[in-house]
Amino acid sequence: MIIREDGILDSSMCKKLIDIHNNSNEVKKFRDTFILTFFNKEILNIIHKKFKIKKLLNPDNMEIVKWPMGSFMKKHRDTGDDISFILYLNDNYEGGETIVDKLKIKPKQGRIVIFSNDKYIHEVKKVNWGVRYTLAGWYKWKNYIIYLVYQDQVTRF
Repeated sequence: MIIREDGILDSSMCKKLIDIHNNSNEVKKFRDTFILTFFNKEILNIIHKKFKIKKLLNPDNMEIVKWPMGSFMKKHRDTGDDISFILYLNDNYEGGETIVDKLKIKPKQGRIVIFSNDKYIHEVKKVNWGVRYTLAGWYKWKNYIIYLVYQDQVTRF
């Protein structure tokens, strides 16, 4: 299942996260992006409140990622993780769309995408202009059966 939901974070929270990334001395280069490991219980509580999955409160990894112009991620399936989320912190750039199982997801500030990253092939298209910022989280749920209630539908992950 692929979930896309708008309005998870407001613009002031998104800007705050971008500022945290840009003012940190702990940012590391990864391929053609810049990552900051960042766990924030307030944001995890917002996501949990929306989707009612207690396990969403405890990601195995969470990062604010800066995607400069020209950056992208090739098609891949993740190994070692089962579920991931991408939360778009800005949308004032061109390109940078997320493709999950041939579904093109246009970046929109405050939008979250949750999907089985070990099941679906996914990629990030090239950022053609500007800088893309995301907050991403990864979960290992192999030993769990997770039921997600979303828009009055129950889905098993």
